[in-house]
Amino acid sequence: MNTFSARSLALCLTLLAPMPVMLTGCGSTDAAPEAARPAFVIPARDAATAGESFIGQIRATQRADLAFPVSGKVAEVLVEAGDVVRAGQVLARLDALPFSAQAAATSGDVARAEAAFTEAQRRAERLETARKADAVSPGEITAMVAELAAANALLRNARAQRDLADWSQQQAVLRAPFDGFVASRKVEAGQAIGPGVPAMVIDGAGRELLVVLPGDIALKSGQEVRLRDGKAELASRVLRMEGRLDASGVRTAYLSVPDDATVGSTWSVVIKQGDGNAAPATAQVPLRAVIPAATAGSGQVLRLARDGRTTELADVRLGELHGEWIDVTQGLTVGERVVVAGARAIRPGTVVEPVSFQPGTQP
Repeated sequence: MNTFSARSLALCLTLLAPMPVMLTGCGSTDAAPEAARPAFVIPARDAATAGESFIGQIRATQRADLAFPVSGKVAEVLVEAGDVVRAGQVLARLDALPFSAQAAATSGDVARAEAAFTEAQRRAERLETARKADAVSPGEITAMVAELAAANALLRNARAQRDLADWSQQQAVLRAPFDGFVASRKVEAGQAIGPGVPAMVIDGAGRELLVVLPGDIALKSGQEVRLRDGKAELASRVLRMEGRLDASGVRTAYLSVPDDATVGSTWSVVIKQGDGNAAPATAQVPLRAVIPAATAGSGQVLRLARDGRTTELADVRLGELHGEWIDVTQGLTVGERVVVAGARAIRPGTVVEPVSFQPGTQP
């Protein structure tokens, strides 16, 4: 009995020996603390100085849509999109054979008409000599005048046809109207093309921003606006406005931009909503930062506490929507930072690593 007890005790001690070590490992306080998760945040802005944002596209101020004024078959295209061109440079040609044949034919018509008119003039001179000698009748003189007039009309018509043929021959060559670059090319060699069909677009000097605005946005020539190109912000002004609204109730505004702006790039246009007299207590936040509530006009935002890292949930009252931004009439002050996206996945009290969010980017 004593032997069995000693053995049993030894076995129990062997089985239980690892337990304190395991428990000690599980309850250790020496583990590294969890790193703060990054969160995109943005300060609430003042509605009095905020503005609506629209997207515009850069285009060249000097711009030409080129087309052949005559029909024909494209013989060759000498440039590609993006090529730099000089004023007068040949860009494309139509097949010259039909034009040269027409020019030759009309030149022959002119030569025959000139010969006929010269002969009519000689007969008229002889008839005038005979008239002075009373050797011709009045009827012969009338017939001669009519013949001379007809010959002259045929000559004028032949010369006009020759001029038209020469002009058509010249128009079969497409040239650059000014220095610039090929913005787009719409023709290929071997293609049959009619007069006025777009063939090429040439962009020249100067840059401007085209932005389509709702009809209720009132802008005037010379008015200042703000532009954003990525993170950079610069001042601009309205160059001109289209006077009429189109069928969808919008109009196009043309704004000034630097001359080195890239044609085709998109910029953000910020237009102030008011005259600066809005209530300073009204804050605005991106709509994506709001957690909607069941009650209309209410919601929540996840903002940063005084320490700038700990999150806390704030009940807010919502006002008017301005594009991607919304007024917050209660519960938030201008300058307080809120989490832009993913607030549902962050529990209040979580410590985060704030990352500044730039409007127009995807968090």
